[in-house]
Amino acid sequence: MRDEILNWLLEDKNPEVELRVLKEYLGLGDEDSRVISTKEALLQSKVYARALKKLKGDKPWGKFDALMAFAEWGLTRDDIGKDIDAEVFGLIESTGFKMLCAEAFLLRNLVKLGYYNEPVIKVEIDKVLKVIKDDGGFGCISSNKKINDPRKSHKSCARITVEYLLLVAELHLQGIEAECREALMNYFTKRNIFYRTDDMVTPMVDVMTQTFYPADPIKVGAQNIVYALKVLGCPTESDAMKAGYEAVDRYKLEDGTYVLSGSKSVPSFNPGKVGQSNKWITLYAYMAR
Repeated sequence: MRDEILNWLLEDKNPEVELRVLKEYLGLGDEDSRVISTKEALLQSKVYARALKKLKGDKPWGKFDALMAFAEWGLTRDDIGKDIDAEVFGLIESTGFKMLCAEAFLLRNLVKLGYYNEPVIKVEIDKVLKVIKDDGGFGCISSNKKINDPRKSHKSCARITVEYLLLVAELHLQGIEAECREALMNYFTKRNIFYRTDDMVTPMVDVMTQTFYPADPIKVGAQNIVYALKVLGCPTESDAMKAGYEAVDRYKLEDGTYVLSGSKSVPSFNPGKVGQSNKWITLYAYMAR
């Protein structure tokens, strides 16, 4: 990454991006003075206040969005303090982790926030990772028999499997190795990450080859997927990673920054404007190298 791009990512006006860059791209610890000052700025910012309001609200999906935001920004439960634990355990109690297709994503966010060693979370992660299918992916959880008839054999759901990839990658970053790691990686590498095994030019899900952000439980952009595979040790010179870089680089501008292709109408947090250079996409693109 060129110095001018790094300096752009480290601008004070976006402490949520700055903190993630300092901690994850530059690898600075919590005791570093820049990390401390940036964290303080974030915790006093309007963007943090908006997320905290969602966390304390009465809507489960608002709480999910808040946890997603905190995790993406590089905060932990210790940073947030007393405001978070009661809300996290209350959400778990009220939903049993079953938030439609979002369970693996919720677990990923909780791991990133520092909750892995909580027994209820550790047990749930161990349980859900054991249901990996023979093809290396994870199945649809719909109870609609028209699309998920339990009497019939079904392939894995690509959208759900991407969530598990992000969860296993985050576990790896925390020094925890999932038994399903190799099988899960193979699910993606055997299809050059994004594509149907019977048609290696057609994406399983179109959004997977785009730079959608922040991720949604059923919409995860290429930058997150390629980064997760890089974290798990997929060789950067492999055909799969080359295909991943090709997809992400379609959104690269001449100045070395990357464009946001799309976002939810009401995202977990404001990622920036669609169609313009984006700090989050740029950060993920370079972390994936």
